[in-house]
Amino acid sequence: MKFKSVKPQIREKIARAIHEDYVRLQKEKGQTPQTNPSMISWNELPENFKESNRQQADHISIKLNAVGCEVAPLNDRDAELFKFTPEEIELLAEKEHERWVEERKLDGWKPGQTKDIEKKISPYLVSWDQLTEEIKEYDRNTVRSLPAFLASAGFGIYRLK
Repeated sequence: MKFKSVKPQIREKIARAIHEDYVRLQKEKGQTPQTNPSMISWNELPENFKESNRQQADHISIKLNAVGCEVAPLNDRDAELFKFTPEEIELLAEKEHERWVEERKLDGWKPGQTKDIEKKISPYLVSWDQLTEEIKEYDRNTVRSLPAFLASAGFGIYRLK
C-alpha cells in the first residue's frame, strides 16, 4: 500500500506523526527551536519540510517490502506493535538515509561542513558509511517508530508469508 494512493488525510496524519516524533527525540537530546529551527509545530513548519515528511511517509511501503513486510489496515488495535529485528532496523535506516539524501539533493541542498537551512547546506548529505553513529541513530529511531506512526493512522505492519 502506497500512502500517496490513500486518502490525503491519512498521508498527512502519518507525516505529522513523523515530525512530532522527530521533535520529541530532539527535545530528549536537549535541543530547542533556537538550536534546531526544525523543532516547531507542524503548522509553523515550512512547506518544504512538511513535504519531506510526506515523502518519508510515501516511502514506508518500499522500505517494508525490502524486509518482507507490508502495510495493511490494523486488525486489532489492542495488539502489540510490530517490532523489527536489529538487522532489519539497520537495513531500513540505511534505506531511509538514502531516500533522505536523494530528496534533499532534488530540493537543491548541497553538502557542507555546517548545517544551514536557509542556504540548504547539510553535512549529512553523505553515504551511510560516512555518518557518525549519533546521526545514524536518527534514521534508526525513525524505523523503530514506524509501527507507532502507522498505528496512529489505523495501519499495521505484517510479515509476508
